[in-house]
Amino acid sequence: DRGGGTVNVNGGSYVTNGTGSPAVYSTADVSVSDATLIANNSEAVVVEGKNSVSLTDCNVTGNMTGTYQDDSENIHNIMIYQSMSGDAEVGKANFTAEGGSITAKSGDMFYVTNTDCTISLKDVAFKLANEVFLRVEGNSSGRGWGQEGSNGGDVVLNAEKQRIEGQILVDEISSLKLNLTDGSGFTGCINPDGAEGTVDVTLSKDSTWTLTGDSYVSSFTGSTDNITANSYHLYVDGEQVL
Repeated sequence: DRGGGTVNVNGGSYVTNGTGSPAVYSTADVSVSDATLIANNSEAVVVEGKNSVSLTDCNVTGNMTGTYQDDSENIHNIMIYQSMSGDAEVGKANFTAEGGSITAKSGDMFYVTNTDCTISLKDVAFKLANEVFLRVEGNSSGRGWGQEGSNGGDVVLNAEKQRIEGQILVDEISSLKLNLTDGSGFTGCINPDGAEGTVDVTLSKDSTWTLTGDSYVSSFTGSTDNITANSYHLYVDGEQVL
């Protein structure tokens, strides 16, 4: 805390029961492997500021039961943010997960606000509580998380041999670079209500995207032959390409 450090955990079972008590809260570099992590009344994992969490073959469950202070906060399972409290240096955060499972019993799977981050996923089994896999957006600044109107998130999401289901939502002050590689599959939609932030999607020749709603992106790299439209449409920089 307040300056970083390194924590490595191998094996074991870890359970929290308090509100505002994630199984892993990182203001440093935390790596966990072959462990069970359960937060019964909180999000499962939080990364704050220029810090990281790396999970390998872990089974993770969160159940955020409500906001902890006011309604400006999102309900989520994994949060990556900058609180501006001085607990963590401002900079790019990293969340990495390989193997194992991540279960959300409430809220969105990922929520990113007021920070830059890279999320790297490989062969993780996700179980969602609602339709949102990733929400990248600003906040009201009611808790001091940056200045309203300029406290969005900038995310790079790298998916390798990864199945992703659900909506991805990026607001007008945020950005996303989504890279689907090595046989990954995305079943979902991006900003189904219309274009907002900057969203760049790269789909490798061995990866697929199955639309579950209209999707609006800024740029698309790959072949639309790898996209199953399901009677929905893909718009790239305002032009319908599917």
